[in-house]
Amino acid sequence: MENEFVLMVIMVSFIIGLSATEMFKHYLKAHQLGVGTADDRHLEDKVTQLSLQNQTLIERVQVLEKIVTEPEYELKQQINQL
Repeated sequence: MENEFVLMVIMVSFIIGLSATEMFKHYLKAHQLGVGTADDRHLEDKVTQLSLQNQTLIERVQVLEKIVTEPEYELKQQINQL
């Protein structure tokens, strides 16, 4: 009877210890990634910066598309091929 109690205490201790270890691993990973810290502001700034850069690139591509689809450009290409 006493052996069963000791075995049960060991099993419960093992389960609690294992759970605590996994929670600590999760905490360290979250802390390393900066989840829930002041880095959120940095991420928002980075997203804003990338959005502006993306908009600039879209405008540049539109200008290039306009240049390539102009009839004068096609004529220059034909002349250059000769």
